[in-house]
Amino acid sequence: MSGRVILNLNEQLIQCIDTERNRIGATRNGIVARILEKYFVEKQEKQELYDVWFMAEVEKSIKSAGEQPLVDHEDVVKQVHNIITEARERNAAKVV
Repeated sequence: MSGRVILNLNEQLIQCIDTERNRIGATRNGIVARILEKYFVEKQEKQELYDVWFMAEVEKSIKSAGEQPLVDHEDVVKQVHNIITEARERNAAKVV
């Protein structure tokens, strides 16, 4: 590819671009490039905020796992089976 990007723009967006082009005298490509640059800068800023949040949540989880006792997998499976068995027994009476 030659480095060109072809965008499928709707008529309303084309009119907005042309209005801006007439207002500031920039080319259509220049205006689209500015719009895309702004979009990607905002997207990058949001990604950076998300990354900071995510890492804080991971650190919080690691700290929590170190401070609180973990539940053994087999114990959790037993609890789940007990809950299912109790629910079946309660619902069996309703079906009859």
